[in-house]
Amino acid sequence: MTRSNTPISRRTFMQAAGLMVASLTAAGCAPAASPVPAAPAAGGAIPAGVTGGPLEVGVFYEEGAWFEITKALGDQLEADVPGTKIKYTFNNTASDAARALRWEAADPLDVDVGRWNNQAPQTYSYVDNDLLVDLTPYLEETLPSGEAWQDIYLPIVKSFAVDQRADSDSGGKWFGVPNELVLMLIHYNQTAFDEMGLKPAETWPEFLELCAAINEKGAATGMKPICVSGPTDVYVGQWWDRMIQRMVGKDAVLDVIYGDAHLRDNPGFLLAAKELEKIPANDWLMEGYEGADFTAAQALFFQGKAAMIHMGSWLLSEMADVVPDDFVMGTFDFPTVPEGEGDQGTMFGTAHIWSVPNPSISKSHEVNVPLAVEYLKRFTGREHTAERAQTIGAISPCTNVAPPPRLPGIDKLLAKAAEAELIIYYYGIHWDAALWASWYPYVQALWLKKVTAEEMITQMDEALDQYRAQKTG
Repeated sequence: MTRSNTPISRRTFMQAAGLMVASLTAAGCAPAASPVPAAPAAGGAIPAGVTGGPLEVGVFYEEGAWFEITKALGDQLEADVPGTKIKYTFNNTASDAARALRWEAADPLDVDVGRWNNQAPQTYSYVDNDLLVDLTPYLEETLPSGEAWQDIYLPIVKSFAVDQRADSDSGGKWFGVPNELVLMLIHYNQTAFDEMGLKPAETWPEFLELCAAINEKGAATGMKPICVSGPTDVYVGQWWDRMIQRMVGKDAVLDVIYGDAHLRDNPGFLLAAKELEKIPANDWLMEGYEGADFTAAQALFFQGKAAMIHMGSWLLSEMADVVPDDFVMGTFDFPTVPEGEGDQGTMFGTAHIWSVPNPSISKSHEVNVPLAVEYLKRFTGREHTAERAQTIGAISPCTNVAPPPRLPGIDKLLAKAAEAELIIYYYGIHWDAALWASWYPYVQALWLKKVTAEEMITQMDEALDQYRAQKTG
């Protein structure tokens, strides 16, 4: 999911710009040929106990292809279950604070995202305070396909959906289900790469050489190596997160983010900052990145203004309305750092986990749990997620669903993710606004050439100390 620091909406930009332009097992994965229905087919039999009524569900987008497919599913549920009326509420990152207030005010959405993620400590209170329905009994039930509901999902998503905390009283339970698997990847313009005779980089030194080559070869057409959004701090922050994992390792990073360690105490952090500093210093960023918000930046990537962009695999689904029909996307993982101390095979990503509130905590309305569960069976099942993969490029969290056709080679990256550790993107920082403010703006300043690598490290340490003092005080 994306975060915007500017008031311009996606709709406003599109209007102003005129629409600018795999069965996975515990051991690995491969695309499957024929999806198997996982939820009741449209117009199929409704499980006993499911009755109609109002249902408020979250949506990442309120228009465009993603929303249209989601609403079509909701329309079918309304037709299948008499009396059902679905309300769609925006629940992407920009609404996190407002939705958290709604939950605190006992007015939760009936189906919401981001309330629980096993890899995000900030969400643990939702489970520990019994705010969510334990979906395990439902996931153990048999679907019309003959499988248990829980068995349709790729093993990799369980590290996000299932409570796997060592000291948890609710270990092994599902407090949400996934509708999409996300991998943070470098997306690139395959056609441009082919025309320039270039290939993806495997190591960081090779990546720097690749950027230099694109900068030279793309000069005639105005194509720069890298697309980012200057006003959106996390766009450059992603590069920092990936680089420091490669350079110092996950544990060293978590000791700084969630512990008491300092960046200055480990020289690897400064080395990482200095490597990233080379990108703006060499003028490898797309023209106008300093003022392009995230939607504009992504649209400019698809217009050929930059050859590469580091983004979640949601990129195609988010920008489906403006992706040219002949655009050929390629993807590769963040390059390895030969001198780095981190696990060089580690990947970043998540599964978007959708949950249902415990009816006892809602004072604004009665939560229709059976209806919400029926919605989730459809929303996260093979039939719907296979359609999303085919039409908008979203990666299904289910087994026996072919990968998105517009992401060639994604099956190999999925296999890699299954075998390596998959770390939650942003290290879960996006659930904590104060921690976010102590981390990403300083990386943003580096990429905007406002601070040096040394200054960035110093300022981040100072901000983190203030954050810790506020948290403990």
